[in-house]
Amino acid sequence: MTERELHAIKECKKGNLESFGELYELYAKKIYDFLFYRTYQRDLSEDLASVAFMKALQNIHQFDTTKGSFSSWMYRIAHNAMIDHYRVQKPDVDIESCFEIGEVPLHEEALDAKEKLETVKEYMKTLTPEQQELIRLRVWDGCSYKEIGEIMKKSEGSCKVMFSRVIAQMRKDLPFALPVVLLVRMYTE
Repeated sequence: MTERELHAIKECKKGNLESFGELYELYAKKIYDFLFYRTYQRDLSEDLASVAFMKALQNIHQFDTTKGSFSSWMYRIAHNAMIDHYRVQKPDVDIESCFEIGEVPLHEEALDAKEKLETVKEYMKTLTPEQQELIRLRVWDGCSYKEIGEIMKKSEGSCKVMFSRVIAQMRKDLPFALPVVLLVRMYTE
């Protein structure tokens, strides 16, 4: 964690809740993106991000720097807010078992990847929900293995191993998959 984060957290715990604005500035886009890559709905992602930040503000006194990073704590809160939302909504599709790469406008140089993208989307559906989440956190959200471990409640080492195995299998099954996934990520940022 940066000194800026630590200072803002310390100030919030003292009752200076205005310092939470600094934390919000650091994480607003990251948390929104995290939620958007799971819901593919802008309004819902904005609402869930707001809920996550409100919960974080209300519970900042419970955050313990010895138990993990602030970013992991925020991702966990955002993840739980999303799960709570879908429990209340009772969707027809199990949120944990679906992986959709939303319709994204592709530039000319990426049009030839569109067909391959469909194949990759279908392949991602064959992965376990845990593997899908790992791929999302590492590739789309750019989280470190340490952060992923904290979010998924696993060791950093097991996350590295699981990611390596999934990517190795993906390269074997669909050699073009990883470049396509990275291309889509590049054009959605």
